[in-house]
Amino acid sequence: MDFTRTLTFLWTPWSLAISAVIILVTAGLCLMAWQRSGYARSQGILEFIRLVIVVLLAAMLNQPEWVEEFRPEEKPQVVILVDTSPSMETVDVESAITASKTVSRNEAIASLTTESAWASLAEQMDVTVQAFGNAETGTRSDLFTPLKQAPEKFSNLIGAVLISDGDWNEGQPPVQAATSLRMKEIPIFTVPVGSPVRLPDIELLSLGAPTFGVAGKAVRIPFTVESTLPREFITTVKLKSSSGEEVTRDVRISPMGRTSDSLLWKPESTGDFTLTLTVPKHADDTLPDNNQLTAPIAIREEKLKVLVVESFPRWEYRYLKNALSRDPGVEVFVPALPPWIGQSRRRQQGLH
Repeated sequence: MDFTRTLTFLWTPWSLAISAVIILVTAGLCLMAWQRSGYARSQGILEFIRLVIVVLLAAMLNQPEWVEEFRPEEKPQVVILVDTSPSMETVDVESAITASKTVSRNEAIASLTTESAWASLAEQMDVTVQAFGNAETGTRSDLFTPLKQAPEKFSNLIGAVLISDGDWNEGQPPVQAATSLRMKEIPIFTVPVGSPVRLPDIELLSLGAPTFGVAGKAVRIPFTVESTLPREFITTVKLKSSSGEEVTRDVRISPMGRTSDSLLWKPESTGDFTLTLTVPKHADDTLPDNNQLTAPIAIREEKLKVLVVESFPRWEYRYLKNALSRDPGVEVFVPALPPWIGQSRRRQQGLH
C-alpha cells in the first residue's frame, strides 16, 4: 500500500491578504523596537520570537492540514445483496412502463440484479451481485445471515446494498447484523420493494377436486377464496368441465379473510376431464390473473363390490344389506347359508 504526506492550506484571498498585512505590520513594529534598544542582542532575540509567533498565528488563520493519502493496491469492494425468497413472488408492484399492470417484486427489481446495472460503480470498485434465498426450494426469508457473512466473504468491503421487501421469518433480527456492520464503519444502502399494505384483490386459493368420481353420482368440489377488500359482496362462481358442462353457485365473500364453499357436479359420462373454476373480477380487484384454477379428475363406471357374510340374520344385517342394495354404486353379494347352520341356530334358540 502506497501513501504520501503533504501539508496543505485551505486559504481564501481574504485570509491570505489579512495574514500578509498582519505579518508586515508586526515585522515593522519589531524592527522599530529593536532600533530603539540600540540593536541590543537580547531585544533582537525577543522581537524575533514575537514575529515567529505572529507568523504561526497567521498560518493558522489559513487552516493548515497535514494530509496522508493511502493508495491501496486492491479496489474496495461493494456487495449487492438481492432477496430471492418466496415473499419476493408477491405481485403488488405497479409497472413503471404500464401503470395499469401490476408485476411481482422479483420482476420489479430485475434491472438491478445484473452487473451491467452497476457498471458506473464498477469503474472504481469491485462490485459483486449476490442472491440469497430461493423461492423454488421454499427457503424462508433470512436477512440476518447474508448481512452477517458479508464482511467475512469480502475482506475489503466498504459498503453493502440490500435489495429486499424487508420480510424476514427466519434467523436472528437483521438489525443485529446491521449494527455489527455499522460498528465496522460499513454502511448499508437499502432498496425497498413491494407495497407496504396488501392490494385490493380477490384470489382463488384452492380447488380441491377429488382424484376420481363415479358417473351418475354427484361429486363435491370444495374451493377457497381469499379477499382483501374492505367490504363483503356476493358473487357467482362458475365451474366448467372440459366437456362443456357448467355449474354455478352464488357465494358470499367475507371481507379481509378467507371463504370456503363447495359445488356439486354430476358427471354423466366416463373419461378424463379438466375442471375450471372461475371467480368473476370485482370492480376493485387489482390482480384478476389469480381468479381461476384448474384441476384434473377421472370419471369411472365403477361399483364397489361388497361381500356380506352373517351367520344369523339380525336386524343390523338386514339394514346393512338393504342400504347397500339401494346404492347404485355398490354391488352386493350375500351368500346363502347352509341348511345345517340354520338348524343348529334353531336348536340353540330352543335350548335357551
